[in-house]
Amino acid sequence: MLKKTLLMFLLVTVLLFAYGCGEAEETVEVVAPVEIEEEELPEEIKAWIEGSRDQFGGRARVHDGLLYILITYGEKPTGGYVVEIEEIKKQGEKLVVTAEFTEPGEDEMVTQAITYPYDLAVVEETDLPVEFVATGDEDTVPVLE
Repeated sequence: MLKKTLLMFLLVTVLLFAYGCGEAEETVEVVAPVEIEEEELPEEIKAWIEGSRDQFGGRARVHDGLLYILITYGEKPTGGYVVEIEEIKKQGEKLVVTAEFTEPGEDEMVTQAITYPYDLAVVEETDLPVEFVATGDEDTVPVLE
């Protein structure tokens, strides 16, 4: 009797674990960027970038069937600040954009001029909401409209 009870308990535990694991899985698909040279960007997108560079944050805009994803680091007092979009992936019902932020080291030689670091990625248009994730020297990416 004890063996049957123990066996039944073990079977129920395994089934519950398997069911719980199946629920938690989320589809993740890396989204390949569309290659566009800066000279080929539409004028509207160039103006959008220029008007956004002095703010720190992430934003996205659809134009002619493409989704432009822009992450700006804001105005910086010197060179050596870098923002780079590392990965774009479809995760469940959202598009997750991961960007790495780098500040210059204390002893690093940098340009003594105000800079406006940013990175732009272009992907096929989607209706999914965009979520920004920061790595490196920043913890968050404010979402800008």
